[in-house]
Amino acid sequence: MPSAESVGPALLVVHSGDTSHAIAPGRGVVTIGRDPHAGVRIDDPHMSEAQVQAISDDGQWRIVDNGTNGMFVDGRRESSVTVSDKTIVRFGDPTGGKALTFEVVRPSSSPEPQRDEQRQAEGSDDSPTSEPDPGMVRAGAAAAARRRELDISQRSLAADGIINAGALIAFEKGRSWPRERTRAKLEEVLQWPAGTIARIRQGEQAGPQASTEAPPQAGPSDGPASLIAQAVAAADDTCDLAIAALPPPEDPAFIQRAAPILADLRQLETVVVQAMRISRITPELIKALGAVRRHRDELMTLGATAPGAPLAQRLYAARRRANLSTLETAQAAGVAEEIIVRAEAEETLPAETADAIEALISQIN
Repeated sequence: MPSAESVGPALLVVHSGDTSHAIAPGRGVVTIGRDPHAGVRIDDPHMSEAQVQAISDDGQWRIVDNGTNGMFVDGRRESSVTVSDKTIVRFGDPTGGKALTFEVVRPSSSPEPQRDEQRQAEGSDDSPTSEPDPGMVRAGAAAAARRRELDISQRSLAADGIINAGALIAFEKGRSWPRERTRAKLEEVLQWPAGTIARIRQGEQAGPQASTEAPPQAGPSDGPASLIAQAVAAADDTCDLAIAALPPPEDPAFIQRAAPILADLRQLETVVVQAMRISRITPELIKALGAVRRHRDELMTLGATAPGAPLAQRLYAARRRANLSTLETAQAAGVAEEIIVRAEAEETLPAETADAIEALISQIN
């Protein structure tokens, strides 16, 4: 069996519900907790702002407790634990506390049967590697760009059985290569001639159906704006898949699981709006902002139907039904427009202000 040194450094993957975060050993000490600035943010009341630290040490990963709520492994309170295979850690309570699963993933230099089975399930010929193939990266990026150009979401490709979500993300990031029949289905959806994806990997340009016009020359300020738009689009894709994985609104877990997605969407919207203020407004930025706002609108409106829905989502859905702007809503409630913006961002409001908004929601409904 190859040693840790021969197969490359290990990644630490943190699983929280349906969300996973990968931590590379080169990041140093990574804080995990509720703090918005934590390396891995887990928004849960059972966790403190800086609950634990993930530390890479001599090829191993250790989880060290920093919080006051307590860290439990197999029912015992521990101050630290070395991760082996999959390690389940609970916080705040040994049985009912928030559970995180820590998993060490190492690149493998030799094929294994179970990796083959996983690749077949994911529609992939190549397993992820620590040294990305430039051609694979180029093909994945081209497919992602074409998908966004056609306004096709990752969620719809997975729902239609073209390729599963995990395999699509890995392909678009240049980490794995889809099987031939999966590539054929992708090419059909992307309106590319057969074999285009493989040809892009070999260094050729996309087929004629992929682009009939030469791309416009970027202005001097387009470079950073383009990078921001691409990063936001990739993050928005992740939010799209997370929304698809949510339970129905009547499920008691819906509100808690939707909250971090909404927080991410608000942050992405802020990033694009700020980018538009400091650089030229490009079609890429406009499209990225539109996608983020569509997903936020979808989730806010859906969340308003959940039992015990927060004020933010009920307010948003009510004013949308009434076709009111934030200013018009503020005037109707007798508060400043800033209060409505803060309310929909789930900020804490004075009791009398919240009561005024609740009264308005009742009148609209």
